Amino acid sequence: MVTASSNNTKPALVRFYEHPNGGEDFRGRTLSSILNWRDDDLEYVHNFIQILFPLPEGSPINSQAPVIDRATFEAFHSRPELRARLRESFVRMLSFYGFALQETGGELKISPAANFRTAAKNWFQPYSHNHLRITRIIRSLRVLGLEREAEAFFLALRELSPAGDRKISTTSWRYWTRAAKRPLYLAPEDNEDDGHGADFLYEFEKSRQKRDGSADAETRSTHENRQSEIKAQKGVI
Repeated sequence: MVTASSNNTKPALVRFYEHPNGGEDFRGRTLSSILNWRDDDLEYVHNFIQILFPLPEGSPINSQAPVIDRATFEAFHSRPELRARLRESFVRMLSFYGFALQETGGELKISPAANFRTAAKNWFQPYSHNHLRITRIIRSLRVLGLEREAEAFFLALRELSPAGDRKISTTSWRYWTRAAKRPLYLAPEDNEDDGHGADFLYEFEKSRQKRDGSADAETRSTHENRQSEIKAQKGVI
């Protein structure tokens, strides 16, 4: 089973996402079985989304859901077949929300699908539990190596509900934007970097920004240096 404290040496989330069926989650469900659910199941079952789209942070809703650790992060970034399965999960949720993903000439485009009017009733309103799911999906995709898909989803949401549109609350938009734009070590619910982000995410962002030649002052420091700075400010050191 996929649990947060598996004794298997292979990360639980990696086992769950391995093709074709992978491992089972804490309810005995495989990825393939969940992807074949009806839309009603996706709407009313609340303990699957944390498995399909895991985060580096624990879930307050589902304490049995495993989190992304260094080994899981490295596995998804090095194994295209895992990312391909994650993309299948994403495409299934896009259909649930009434979107379709198209790729032309290497460019990704997400647009409302034929079922959008019906599907939108589940979430296209000021308050919906699906808004929290969308935040999770965007962040999970980015952390696990599908940043292009996450960006395309965010752009599709923005085109659907421009700034000032009251169908989506400002709070939801704030979280979606944070999930899509922040450095990966900084969770959407955090108001500032308190130094508690995962080490491997600090390292990844530092490496990426060095590669891009755009390192900023905050990410030049290692995670350990950032924690030392915070302790010094609080008089701990």
